[in-house]
Amino acid sequence: MAELRIRFITSPGLVSKIINWVTSSEFSHAEIVTESGSYIGAHSDGGVEDRPADYVEPVFERRYAIPCTEEQLAKIMAYARSALGTPYNFADILGILFRHNWSTPKRVICSMFVYQCALAGGIQMLNVLPAYAQKVTPDALHLSPLLIGTCYFQSEVPR
Repeated sequence: MAELRIRFITSPGLVSKIINWVTSSEFSHAEIVTESGSYIGAHSDGGVEDRPADYVEPVFERRYAIPCTEEQLAKIMAYARSALGTPYNFADILGILFRHNWSTPKRVICSMFVYQCALAGGIQMLNVLPAYAQKVTPDALHLSPLLIGTCYFQSEVPR
């Protein structure tokens, strides 16, 4: 049995704090864990990238492993890699703040990207139509019932 591995983090720095504040979230970022231990995610500085395991020292972190088939995982990872280079959606973050859909086509935020990756493999993490994926925040994605009992790593909760 394969596993879709997802990481939720809060990073140090201003952008992370702004995302935490705008989304009222404990987490500022969500990303896919690759087979080699790198992370594919959408970042404000570079869009969707495959980053090395040591690219950031999170303030807070949780990792999950959702059971799936090898075929599902292959589709998820193919989708994730096909999205490399997709720009970050700054307008979406403002849209979340002002409760308005300012999402820009062909741009993503981290949680939307992870949600779409899972959907590409037939895993529906939330009861959200694909057309509304831009509304999925890291905190909302973290509420997925598919994550219950699948946490395999957690750092200390920040004070």
